[in-house]
Amino acid sequence: MRRIKIYVHLLIVTLLTPVWSACDQSDDVINIFTGETWYMTYIAVEGQNKMYDFWQGDQNARIKSFETIRGENYTLNFYGASLGGSNAGGTFTGQATSAKISGGWNANGENRKLTLEIKNAGNDNDKYLGKAFVEGLKKAHRYGGDNKNLYIYYKEGANTMFISFAPQRNSGN
Repeated sequence: MRRIKIYVHLLIVTLLTPVWSACDQSDDVINIFTGETWYMTYIAVEGQNKMYDFWQGDQNARIKSFETIRGENYTLNFYGASLGGSNAGGTFTGQATSAKISGGWNANGENRKLTLEIKNAGNDNDKYLGKAFVEGLKKAHRYGGDNKNLYIYYKEGANTMFISFAPQRNSGN
């Protein structure tokens, strides 16, 4: 009889574990955004994991754009703190190829809403990726990912696009 009670208790704990873990479904927004230099890996249409063809088949322009994805180009740094509940925010800085961008940010860990208030952004020399990077940040409306991959979603016409980021690694490693 004692064994049956133990098995029943184990069964109850096993069945309730998913319920208990489902109680807190909000992201740790500070952990996701801050503490990393994020660099862009690609820009795509939602549902696709390949670079969008901004060049409309012009391979020379594509190659020239891809050469700009290095070093300090296409990076973002977020600075901030928890604002209570599942909200966090602060300031951010970024760099396309020639345009620096900065402003404020606010993210909600429950619904993944992201607001980027651009205070400073110039025009970028790269009229394809540089332009898409700056415009995408200006139109940001939500995020996805975690502290290993960050996706910033924005609308471009009928498409929902996203900018994919990864943490920048120290080149000395």
